[in-house]
Amino acid sequence: MNHNYVLFAVFITLFAESSCNTGAKNAKQYHDNMVQKAQAVIDSSLDYVDAIQSYDKVRALQLHGRYSSLVENAIAAVGEQGDYKGDTVLRAFTLEMLGFYKTTLNNEFGPFLNSIKAATFSEAEIAISDSLITKMTGSENQYWERFNWAEKKFYKEHEVSKAEK
Repeated sequence: MNHNYVLFAVFITLFAESSCNTGAKNAKQYHDNMVQKAQAVIDSSLDYVDAIQSYDKVRALQLHGRYSSLVENAIAAVGEQGDYKGDTVLRAFTLEMLGFYKTTLNNEFGPFLNSIKAATFSEAEIAISDSLITKMTGSENQYWERFNWAEKKFYKEHEVSKAEK
C-alpha cells in the first residue's frame, strides 16, 4: 500500500515539473516573438537613418516605404499576439516603442521626404533631415529602455530561463 503512495507522489512531482517547464516554454516563445518583432525594427532603424543621410530622395523614399511597412507589420503581429495570461506589460511596451517609430515616420519623416522637389537634398533640407534624425535618435533611447525593462520583467516573472535549460 505504501508503494502506491510513493508512485503517486513521484507521478505528481513529475507532472508538476512538466507543467512548470511547459509554462516556461510557452512564456519563452511569447517573449522571443515579441523581442524578435521589436528587434527587427530597432536593427533596421540604422539602415533607415543611413538612407536619410544619403540625402538622395529616391533612396530615402524607398527605405522609408520599406521601414514604414516593417513597423506596420510588427505592430500588427504584436497586436495579434495578445497578452500573455493576463500579463500585458511586455506587449504594451513593445507597442509603445513601435508606435513611436510609426508616429515619427508618419508625422515627421514622411511629410518631409514628400516635400523634397529635387533628386538630392538642398542645404536647408540636409539641415532639416539631420535635425529630424537627431530628434528621433534622442527620443528612441527612452523607448528602448522602457521596452528593455518590460522584456526583463517578463523574463524574470515568467521564469523564461527555465525553458532555456
